[in-house]
Amino acid sequence: MSDSDPGSPPFPPQPPLDPLVTQGIYSTGLIVIHTRDEFMLDFLSGLDTPKVVGRVVATPAHAKRMLRALLENFGRYEQTFGAISPQLENSRAKPGQVKDIYSQLHISVQVLGGTFSNGLVVKHTQDVFVMDFTINFPPASKVNARFLASPAHLRRIISVLGDNLSQYEERFGKLDDGGTQPQQPLWISLN
Repeated sequence: MSDSDPGSPPFPPQPPLDPLVTQGIYSTGLIVIHTRDEFMLDFLSGLDTPKVVGRVVATPAHAKRMLRALLENFGRYEQTFGAISPQLENSRAKPGQVKDIYSQLHISVQVLGGTFSNGLVVKHTQDVFVMDFTINFPPASKVNARFLASPAHLRRIISVLGDNLSQYEERFGKLDDGGTQPQQPLWISLN
């Protein structure tokens, strides 16, 4: 959709972008861990020795809104550019395996604490998706983490997050993400 399309929804104002996150970090994978109170999304990058390059922490309801925004944007991507082939199924960690997985990953001190997010803006071109995780508190919103992913990687990110949300709802009950309330669009296409 373009800015000149009269039928397109108005774009929400873009929150200010922290100069430290302007370029974003390319992600090739995602590990999601959840408790009753929060979801932790660890974005991975690297081919030979993957490392955790960013950590976002969100409430369960916001994690569900994130998934909805990613799915809506990915659907628009596939309508415009064609379908992306499904990948292999996600592998769930077995009990006790999380510690083993993390013992093999490098996590810097700067990433370890993560960043809280209660908003997400998703954008895409034909080649890349941009996920801007925001913090929305008065007096203004701010982008505090930016991750980039190829369309195939975004499909896997959606799958991993969706699988974790299903596990969460099986264990703790259905989440109310406020989806029935009218909201501003959660997507933007750069085309």
